[in-house]
Amino acid sequence: MIRALATADIAPLAGRLATLPLMVRYRRTREAIELDLGAALARSDGLLVWDAGSGADGLCWFQPSGTLGLGGYLKLLAIATGGEGRGAGAALLAGFEAAVATHSRHAFLLVSDFNHGAQRFYQRHGYREVGRLPALVLPDVDELVLWKRLR
Repeated sequence: MIRALATADIAPLAGRLATLPLMVRYRRTREAIELDLGAALARSDGLLVWDAGSGADGLCWFQPSGTLGLGGYLKLLAIATGGEGRGAGAALLAGFEAAVATHSRHAFLLVSDFNHGAQRFYQRHGYREVGRLPALVLPDVDELVLWKRLR
């Protein structure tokens, strides 16, 4: 089920997400993720979790509006190891899109050029590549700009 992130979710979820290959590549430690999520919660960023009954197994972190003055921005969608394949990603993405659709007709996100699985996932959900930001975060990684018209 999808629900809002609670303060009690932050530490255990950060520990689980920090082990993901994507987080390791971007040098996002448990401590850094905990700090980021705590600050995001304090700012009232969009923060949804997937909870199948044993605690948060997935996270969707987003800004509901403001991107290019047009739409929402999906900052992070991540499913902890062992939580994949149960519809969590699709459900979290739908939660993001529903929240954004109340403010805007457009959704944006970035995906790493090497993350082919994520690229296929977003393409299956109607996103298309509209740009590339070379070496935005890491010197050897381009970030692909994906966009979807919501309504």
